[in-house]
Amino acid sequence: MQRESTIAGKGFRTLVTGFRHCATDRLSAGLLAGGISAFVVAWLPTSAWFWVVGATLIVAWRLRQDVALPRDIRRASHDLHRNRALLEIAGKTAKLGGWVVHLPDRRLEWSDETWAIHERTGETVTFEEGLGYFAPEWRGEIVRQFESCVATGLAFDTEVEIIAGTGRRKWVRSIGVAIRDDMGRISRIQGALQDIDERKRLEKTAGDLERRFADSMENISDAFFQLDTSWRFTYLNHQAERLLERSRSALLGCLIWPEFPEASSGIVRQHYERAVREGRTADFEVFYESLDAWFSVTAYPGPTGLTVYFRDITKRRAADQQLHLLEMAISRIEDFVIITTATSEPGHAHAIVYINDAFVRITGYSQEDSIGRSPGLLQGNRTDIATIKKMDRAIAQTKPIHVELLNYTKDGREYWADMSIAPIVNSDGKATHYVATGRDITERKRAEERLAESEERFAIVAKMTTDAIWDWDIATGRVHWNSNIASVFGHNDVPVEDGFREWEAKLHPDDRARVVSSVLTAINGRAETWREEFRFRRGAGTYAEVLDQGHIIRNSIGKATRMVGGVRDITETRLNEAKRLQAQRLEAIGQLTGGVAHDFNNLLTVIIGTAETLVDEIADPRLSALAQLNHRASRQGAALTCQLLTFAGRQPLEPATLSINSSIRDMEGLLSAALGETIILDLELDPAAGHVRADAAQLEASIMNLCINAHDAMPKGGKVTISTARNANDAVVRVSDEGFGMDSETRAKAFEPFFTTKPFGKGSGLGLSVVYGFVRQSGGRIEIASEPENGTTVSLYFPRLAPTDIPAETFSNGVLDGGSERVLVVEDDPMVGEFAAATLISLGYSVTSAADASEALQILETDGSFDLVFSDVVMPGPIDGRAMASKIAAQYPNLPVVLTTGYADIERISATSRFRPLAKPYTRRQVAEALREAIGASRAIDELFIAHGLTKRRLHSTAQLSVKPSPARLSLMEPIHHDPETAVKE
Repeated sequence: MQRESTIAGKGFRTLVTGFRHCATDRLSAGLLAGGISAFVVAWLPTSAWFWVVGATLIVAWRLRQDVALPRDIRRASHDLHRNRALLEIAGKTAKLGGWVVHLPDRRLEWSDETWAIHERTGETVTFEEGLGYFAPEWRGEIVRQFESCVATGLAFDTEVEIIAGTGRRKWVRSIGVAIRDDMGRISRIQGALQDIDERKRLEKTAGDLERRFADSMENISDAFFQLDTSWRFTYLNHQAERLLERSRSALLGCLIWPEFPEASSGIVRQHYERAVREGRTADFEVFYESLDAWFSVTAYPGPTGLTVYFRDITKRRAADQQLHLLEMAISRIEDFVIITTATSEPGHAHAIVYINDAFVRITGYSQEDSIGRSPGLLQGNRTDIATIKKMDRAIAQTKPIHVELLNYTKDGREYWADMSIAPIVNSDGKATHYVATGRDITERKRAEERLAESEERFAIVAKMTTDAIWDWDIATGRVHWNSNIASVFGHNDVPVEDGFREWEAKLHPDDRARVVSSVLTAINGRAETWREEFRFRRGAGTYAEVLDQGHIIRNSIGKATRMVGGVRDITETRLNEAKRLQAQRLEAIGQLTGGVAHDFNNLLTVIIGTAETLVDEIADPRLSALAQLNHRASRQGAALTCQLLTFAGRQPLEPATLSINSSIRDMEGLLSAALGETIILDLELDPAAGHVRADAAQLEASIMNLCINAHDAMPKGGKVTISTARNANDAVVRVSDEGFGMDSETRAKAFEPFFTTKPFGKGSGLGLSVVYGFVRQSGGRIEIASEPENGTTVSLYFPRLAPTDIPAETFSNGVLDGGSERVLVVEDDPMVGEFAAATLISLGYSVTSAADASEALQILETDGSFDLVFSDVVMPGPIDGRAMASKIAAQYPNLPVVLTTGYADIERISATSRFRPLAKPYTRRQVAEALREAIGASRAIDELFIAHGLTKRRLHSTAQLSVKPSPARLSLMEPIHHDPETAVKE
């Protein structure tokens, strides 16, 4: 349109110039030229050149004729009127009017057609009124172009809207050209106004149609392009751009074959050329390798070229291929597949329309046997009716269902099928078919029956054992326990899920890492069994010693899948075993200690006897003091051996009247040494504590034991206080420390045998239990006061003796009773034997010595005139002292035998001996008294024999029945009756 406007403008200016020079009526000439130009431009573009050229030639010819023949004025005027008539006809036909604006006053003139376009009538109109007809949104633009034309002389041509006199909007084309006077100044602006409202509506309608068509082509799902007869692209829609991966701007006007070489050399070109050549539609599918896609193509030939529709069918081809593979797979899978029709009519069965190969293999029914028949052909006598009804209800409600059903093969064999049935529904939600899939689970069913039977047997066995049986699924972590986990360990409602973590949480913290590592190593390796001992928390919070063992079940590749085992409470077993080992250890220590004490007593016997002799016979005061010091030291050594024998279990209790304070004060040095330099010993002894009746050695051992415990509770040092006091009728001994202290649980178990808080190997757990047994055996009681980090106080309560019960001290006059009798001394230790002989000789006796029992018996046979036999108990050889005493009693009834032992087993020897035995180490006084007592008893028997005239054998029997131990012997041999409820088991 712009091109045509330019041409029209040039023609218009040519005509106007001609009229300016030749015509007398310049307004008429201007209107004529403007109308012709506007009419020409407004016509169809295809006719524009014809009209411009034609009109220009006619008007130019007429003007030239006017110039060439100025004399024929009448003829020129006639032609001008005729041209005006033509212009009016053209203006009415093209709805074209003219206008002129005279400058500088801007007087506006309209032609009649212009008034008609504005739907007004009149003769004059002002410039402002003329502008006022333009629509407000266009008014500024027309003013700008007009003013530019006035200022520069540039013509304008624009399409704008006006508001006609009736108020109707309409489109107009406004053309303006600057006209200059003889001086070249712009004297007026004249132009044309054309009503183009109808053309605009037609253009809009055509544009809308074109846009809708373009939108339709752009939005269709198929790709679309057009080729002209030269195989060049003339159109592509958006879908074609997307599928071809090329923009239309890059393809329009281009040949298809160079742009797509693959199409040129393949079947695509063959189909296109055949379609054009034969004038028939081509329809085909092709794989385009460079685009990695399948296309469905339809090509329509036409007079202007080829129209091609195509679509991407890659997914459809993949789906078709997948469907084909699925059909092949279904025909070969182990599970059977049945597809049946769906029917809603009562009495009409579902008909089979498809079965796969697995169905034929499992049931024996072929395609011919099955297609068109009901699935009920698989049911038989033992098929569960309730399950069939359940399936029918689900199918009636168009719901899927999963069942296990007993079916029958074609030859009548029973088999179990695990089936899933699901409906296939259409767009209306109604079922059109049903698909049933399943597998033969006959072997699994049989295995389940065997498993149920096995589990029943396992449950019975689990009930008969005291172990807590567990079954661990390693893959899921689920652990099942039998009821013993509650009855034995007190754990109720043990969770099954994450059971391994639950079990792990019940392990003692000190054992947890070791045990968990052990079980994981076993299952990750190749072990078949696992076994561990550890501490397992009970429901009450205490820990039990347990033996946990299990068998590991592995799959075909050796991976552990399951583990079954049991937890056994071995707390009591381990305690008894510990007690047995402790007893064996103590027995061994006791034997060793007793042996050492026996040998030491032999030495002390010599030392004490020698010291006594020196004390009695040395007149020098200085040397006598040294002898007395030696005697006291040897006596303390004897006390030490007594304690050793007590520890060895070979020392019976010998209750005696004791001063509590004196006993503790005598131990002060020994206790200070035992406690060490970092601990201060403080004695707070109350004189009112008084006397008690107890075994001195056991009292000292108990106090020592409590001090050692206090020492162990204060590794960094501190103070131990031993205090005494009177409490009503009891004398109290308290041992206090500043150590760790004990909590309530530890206090409750403190007196239990083998209980200890010390590290392994640091304590036997018998210390406080022995103290407890001793105090109870002495008629007292024991109490513990302790708190964590606040120390411990142990209080021992003993019955306090009244002043009247305390025996007066006896004093010896220092004179020893001796004799002139003949004594046979039997001792295997040469030193002790020499000392005993020397002691008896110093007392006036005639002494003969023998090294063992055999030699002694031989001496008695050869020279039997002895008044007494003084013999050790333990001697080498086949005969010991007690056996020798028995032989002497049988052969020499009136010959007294006094036995002596370093093991302090006095009570046991007394049970079989007629005379009081002596414990090593013994003093000269004890020897002197024992010998005189035994010889005196023997002479009393002789006098009884003479008085009654009895034979020696009768006398011997009578003497054995009638002779009683002296009061002194009773005091040494008085048995201690243990309380069975409080006695400590060792």
